[in-house]
Amino acid sequence: MGGVPFLADAAAFQQAQADAGGKLLAIDFTASWCGPCKMIGPQFEAMQSQFPHVSFAKVDVDENQEVAAQCGIRAMPTFKFFRRGQQVAEFTGADASKLRALLAEHGGPPVDLNAGADVVLCGLKARPECNGRRGVVRSLDAAKGRYAVDLSEAGELPAETLALKRDNLVQRLHVRLSEPSDGSAGGLPETLIEIAEAVLAGYDPEAHAYRVTPLGGEAALDGVPVACCELPVGAVGVVVGLQNGQEHNGKPCRVNGVAENGRLDVGIDAALSLRLKRANVRA
Repeated sequence: MGGVPFLADAAAFQQAQADAGGKLLAIDFTASWCGPCKMIGPQFEAMQSQFPHVSFAKVDVDENQEVAAQCGIRAMPTFKFFRRGQQVAEFTGADASKLRALLAEHGGPPVDLNAGADVVLCGLKARPECNGRRGVVRSLDAAKGRYAVDLSEAGELPAETLALKRDNLVQRLHVRLSEPSDGSAGGLPETLIEIAEAVLAGYDPEAHAYRVTPLGGEAALDGVPVACCELPVGAVGVVVGLQNGQEHNGKPCRVNGVAENGRLDVGIDAALSLRLKRANVRA
């Protein structure tokens, strides 16, 4: 892995924000004449390989005074942490333990839906007429835990923007269909046995089943068990239905890989990953 890049100007700072996507962006505001900076700098760089879901960068406050002023830097070293353009933490000083603790706290895998994500509404109690409508994620209000979702006109329902919880959204992901091999309950409906791939078109929380549209233009089908749909690596989802480890139910997660026994390796945060049955992760 290469060294930590320096952000030369405001444009580079903005580009680093964009390139990080949903990942945490950790920035070391440093100076060449600063003794504590020289001590903590190599440790900051070494942590790059230990936190794969974090983007690391540096700003020389003398060379990039515009960004240093924009970020309110008054002492060095100062570390600032951003996610999706919003600052989530900061501290000043050459404290490697505190640096590591903040990276561990905030540097988990990106588990939120991206702006532009194609979603379907589900499980709404107050607006049941909106269940099944398609929308596009505009943004996330992390403080409120709500996504702004733009809905286009649908029949008699007007175009509108709703603020929705993650529980009320399912992504329109491209998935592979197969019988579960990880011990999950449920089998592939006979109507889909000869179909290998589909797009998720809805989710029924009570039945814990998807509505899917097979590739090739066939009509959408209801009642497909979650366990029969293989989420792609890199997809974000929600942990559901755990009996052991119930404290993790409802948490967003990211599919990091698939184990030999067919279970999903999912990341919850920087310190925690779980091996879960397919039935315990829904899109």
